Amino acid sequence: MPAERQATEPTRQARVFVINLDRRPDRWAAMSAQLDRLGIGATRIPAIDARLLAAQEGWRQGTNDDPPGYNLSLGEVACAWSHRKALRAFLDTGEHAALILEDDVELAPDTPSLLESTEWWPQDAHAVRLEDGGLQPRNLFLLWPASAETPSGRSVHRLDFATGTAAYLINREAAAFVLPHLEKPAIPLDHIFFDKWCSLLARNQLQSFQIVPAAAMQIEGEVLSDIHVWRRDSQREWSKYGRLRRRQTFFYRIWMKALRFAGKVKPVHVYYSRDAAI
Repeated sequence: MPAERQATEPTRQARVFVINLDRRPDRWAAMSAQLDRLGIGATRIPAIDARLLAAQEGWRQGTNDDPPGYNLSLGEVACAWSHRKALRAFLDTGEHAALILEDDVELAPDTPSLLESTEWWPQDAHAVRLEDGGLQPRNLFLLWPASAETPSGRSVHRLDFATGTAAYLINREAAAFVLPHLEKPAIPLDHIFFDKWCSLLARNQLQSFQIVPAAAMQIEGEVLSDIHVWRRDSQREWSKYGRLRRRQTFFYRIWMKALRFAGKVKPVHVYYSRDAAI
């Protein structure tokens, strides 16, 4: 099965990279078929396999040093390093932006229109998240009012908090300053990118936005995820880390509560829709 497939039309401004484990050719085949139907060319990025990391001594010495209090699971480290590979591959191209995908996502039919140009992006956007929040009631995102619109009519909102990195657009500037944070990740990848409560990068540098309704969703979810079996061991440590971060971001939390009280920022359920008009 080829590692790279070229689009028949001219190169899009946003390149597409799909992260896929070597031991999951079934997922690559399914993603390839989906992308072919959409007319999207993509480059496969061989994912870092947590099973192989488990056999390597000293992997913990490369993580968890900023700050202490949260021990990443092997799966979370492998996920962060896999996205690091994808971002490095993107920076090796001459493209202005890239769509980074994990290999278990469904994409809406209007996805190709998101790749043709970044002119629809908000002016200060570094990353635009396509993924939904799933069906669990607790998966609320903190969103600002819409500040832009996709070519197909989906609204684009500044993002204060979300989880999940299965599908996101990112520009070259953001990829360059995100990479150092993935060398020795201290928190899970999605929190590094999209959690201003826990991530200094997200709070001070990375301007992230969310498409509503979402244009992508994870097909299998956590139940059958390759990373989920590794994530369980870190939940207790994550709660400790969350308490630490909440103390460190006291004034930011007060500011956000004031904005929510004033109606400037709202918790929103973000759902996937194939139809942009919903």
